[in-house]
Amino acid sequence: MTANAYPLPAHLFPLVNGFTSAVMLHRGGPILFANAAMSRLTGYTPAELAARDFWTLFPPPARDTIRERDIRRLDGTLPPSRCETLILTQGGEARWVEMSVSDETVSGARTVVCDIVDITERKRAEAAQKQAKQLLAQIIDSGPAPTLVIDARHIVTHWNRACEQILGIGAASMIGTRKQWSAFYESERPILADLIVSGTVDEMVELYADMNLRRSTVIDGAYEIESLFPHLGTSGRWLYVTAAPLRNGVGEVIGAIETLQDITERKNAENELLRMQADLEATVAQRTAELSQAKASLEQDIDRREMAEAELLKRYIELTELNCRLQETHQQLMQSEKLASIGQLAAGVAHEINNPIGYVNSNIRSLKGYMAQLLDVLDAYEQSETHLPPADRETIAAAKARADFAYLREDIGQLISESQEGTERVRKIVQDLRDFSRTDATQDWQRSDIHAGLDSTLNIASNEIKYKADVVREYGTLPLVECLPSQLNQVFMNLFVNAAQAMPDERRGIIRIRTGTSGNDEGVWIEIDDNGRGIPPDVIDRIFDPFFTTKPVGKGTGLGLALSYGIVQNHHGNITVSSTPGAGTTFRITLPVTQPADPGETR
Repeated sequence: MTANAYPLPAHLFPLVNGFTSAVMLHRGGPILFANAAMSRLTGYTPAELAARDFWTLFPPPARDTIRERDIRRLDGTLPPSRCETLILTQGGEARWVEMSVSDETVSGARTVVCDIVDITERKRAEAAQKQAKQLLAQIIDSGPAPTLVIDARHIVTHWNRACEQILGIGAASMIGTRKQWSAFYESERPILADLIVSGTVDEMVELYADMNLRRSTVIDGAYEIESLFPHLGTSGRWLYVTAAPLRNGVGEVIGAIETLQDITERKNAENELLRMQADLEATVAQRTAELSQAKASLEQDIDRREMAEAELLKRYIELTELNCRLQETHQQLMQSEKLASIGQLAAGVAHEINNPIGYVNSNIRSLKGYMAQLLDVLDAYEQSETHLPPADRETIAAAKARADFAYLREDIGQLISESQEGTERVRKIVQDLRDFSRTDATQDWQRSDIHAGLDSTLNIASNEIKYKADVVREYGTLPLVECLPSQLNQVFMNLFVNAAQAMPDERRGIIRIRTGTSGNDEGVWIEIDDNGRGIPPDVIDRIFDPFFTTKPVGKGTGLGLALSYGIVQNHHGNITVSSTPGAGTTFRITLPVTQPADPGETR
């Protein structure tokens, strides 16, 4: 910068030019002085700045406001001030700046001094943070799981629609308050999220010792409880509650999120199981007494022995049937607990992955738009190259060659598209996890897409399959089937994993999935076929027996196919198996499209 570019004395330059912030002086019209930082900010040379009026650097309508205030300041009617505004660069870009303005006497005349700091990146970060908060609010509000969020001051910030439905309190009466306790208790006391924010683990243990308090095995720093809340609903609700801390970028707790799950039906089933067990024990005791009496009668009267033996056999058969039913009920309960755990894992994954993937997706979309704009600008520059001197055109051509401009221009769009595809694949995997578990959905019978369930389960089991076999889909046209989707997904999972594990180590196999309709579209069938080792003829008739397995000790429980058989039977369907040793195995499932009337009696 040379002193001759501006009308002010040259002794201003050595001092002010070294400032990191931009400095500009004017007296209501042309710019009298601007330091090097001002040239870097605006893109104008010192000579170009000296030829401009100061107010032309600002876009309308701020331009008129700034001009009017600076003229008043020269009159001595305004004190020094600070404001945030936009400033225009030589290239037409509008950048956010923080401008401190005062009037000083320079070279014997009142002069406006502007100290300008570029805050564009801060503004963009604030906008991105605001957008992220809005996205988080949308995700929480639209989520099927009842969810509430409090901040570090224990004030409710989120109360989604699912939370309104299960607790019966609207978000409008809760957000912005500290009344979250009123949804759960008759008198004020901290909920689990409050204790997470406060970090009072001792108080947490004291207050929730009778609620099966435990640390979460899925989410770091989270706690879980199960408790009956008597005033919820007509006869109270059992809720499974998970509370996890929310942290900022440096790991400080800035709030807590609490999710709820209605487990009333599961608890009622557990209580019913306990009642049945007590009845069974009483029955066993009664039958034992009767057997003792029968034995005594046999000793007393040899003529009654045959009758007593027949009665004993009858009672033994009854006890065996009762025991089998008890085992079946117990296994169904174990399966329900397993599905609930898978659902909790899926909720944790969604919570941890969806937000950053949303940020990445949003940024990629923005980047794609920015690159399109930049390429448009480059096109305009290329159209103007013919008007440049030959030396300039040669310089530009050399720069393009060094950068391999044509390849960069073609590859940028491909890279952005591949990044979008990658983030979409991550989002689809998270969705498949939720679709497979379906713990966030109702467990009532519903009409479901069998093909969607097969595809979702295949995605979940892909790590087990992809190294051992290729999957071939031969789908027919199927109607929606009335079913329990999560239970059918578990059946598909068992069959896919068994098929993959049946493949020999020395070759890659094929798993073929076929579907179709039968009985004038009143039923559907699904076949899962593999070309693995097959099942020996001497064990195939026992393949659906509980605890029977052909796998080595420690590799299988023998429950997968037994539970699958029970699930299919519960759907009034049928599952069969055919196999040729060394050639493969085929499982065939048939299901009715619509369940029989009044299914509650048989399900």
